[in-house]
Amino acid sequence: MDRIIVNALGREKRWARLREGIMESFHVYQPEKESIAGNIYLGRVDKVEKGLNAAFINIGEGKNGFLHIDDLPGFLALDENERMTAVISRLLHQGQKLLVQVKKDPTGTKGPRLTGIVEIKGRSIVFLPEGRYVAVSKKASSEEQKKKWRRFGSRMKEEQEGILFRTAALLESEESIKEQFLELRKQYQDIHSLSLSKKNPALLHRRDVMKEDILEEMKKIKQAELIIDDFTWKNEFQDYLQKNGASLIGEVIHFQGSENIFSRYRVDAQIEKAMRKVVWLENGATIVIEPTEALTVIDVNTGKFTGKKDLSQTVFRTNEMAAKEIARQLKIRNLSGIILIDFIEMKSEQHHSDIIQVLKEGLKEDGKRTTIVGFTELGILQLTRKKTKQPLLEYISSECPVCSGYGIVQSAESLAYKLERELQELSPAVEDKVIIQATEDVQTAFKGESSHYLKEMEKAINKKIEFQTAKDCHPFYKIKRLESR
Repeated sequence: MDRIIVNALGREKRWARLREGIMESFHVYQPEKESIAGNIYLGRVDKVEKGLNAAFINIGEGKNGFLHIDDLPGFLALDENERMTAVISRLLHQGQKLLVQVKKDPTGTKGPRLTGIVEIKGRSIVFLPEGRYVAVSKKASSEEQKKKWRRFGSRMKEEQEGILFRTAALLESEESIKEQFLELRKQYQDIHSLSLSKKNPALLHRRDVMKEDILEEMKKIKQAELIIDDFTWKNEFQDYLQKNGASLIGEVIHFQGSENIFSRYRVDAQIEKAMRKVVWLENGATIVIEPTEALTVIDVNTGKFTGKKDLSQTVFRTNEMAAKEIARQLKIRNLSGIILIDFIEMKSEQHHSDIIQVLKEGLKEDGKRTTIVGFTELGILQLTRKKTKQPLLEYISSECPVCSGYGIVQSAESLAYKLERELQELSPAVEDKVIIQATEDVQTAFKGESSHYLKEMEKAINKKIEFQTAKDCHPFYKIKRLESR
């Protein structure tokens, strides 16, 4: 049985899913970085961009949100021909207020991605007040079953409304589904009524993100043991499971140990590994993960593992092991967008297909939509994974003030040469002494053997050079001042 470990004590909340003690997913929630995905706002159109066929909406949450014409209820109401020529300026104007929902959290320099096609999620269905369609889970057993639920949904909803039957709905009665539908419709009506009395921009509905995320994870794995370290939170979550018809998914246990629950179940050590660029495989091979603003690049290396006889099988087995681990790392690190994987070169097309299948299997229970495009001519596997939240590393870390996020600093030798050039530019002023603060490695590189170059430089600039030792842990120097002796 899988375990979901919940660390709810303290301001930062965390949970992880373990399978046989190995972390399969990890989520963290900090109050100042709380996800706004799924929240509903009364927004105000700040700017209409005709060239993008989109608008920027002020929702009162920092950066303006981005809303494309495709995500407007008015666009869905158009017929196919009208959609081809539709322009957003006919549907929205500056200063207009409208209901919007956050599809994706802000990342980096980008604001949140918004939609005007609001979704209200229930335990078995999703209600779309202006969705104008009926959809059934792809896991429906047959086309006949899909048609049955589509007919039922069409009878139940108004023309402009939409409904999505989730997998759980297929096992429930029509009466139960109708009851849920009416509850969700009432919930939306309350939100809409609230918007009429609010000044824009305003938050109208906030998701209970952590509880919803855990519930979705539990539904995917069918049966789980839920272990929570906060007694109040444990009782609240039991009630939440009961309310959402999921009380039979697993047992809820209160953890009462003296040590931190993540330490007890060895989760913290696995989180530390997820912060590293290099991941070691059991056979000595390595995976190097390099996220950038535009995409994520993953490189597979044989490392210490070279195999014995059959090179082709050695390469395939290493790539197979890497594919399983990469699928796990994508979920743990919450990597999304464009992902390029440089596996060790394989000649066999069958091996290419097998690796894709291994990756698909590893992402089978992933809640995010992943599209595997395939291998390029250069042997790079391309895939995309839907963006909803910030990557883990971006969420729990900040840019290094020394290297500005590059992960490297200038060497002591490079800084010594830079200092040399800077000293040569000093004007021949009355001051005849220069005081420099520098780390020992920069001083050594600058002075040269037996301080030979230091003496040469003093002659060249006609000034006495005095060093003060800086205690920085990285190569550093600074010309503090010039003075007269």
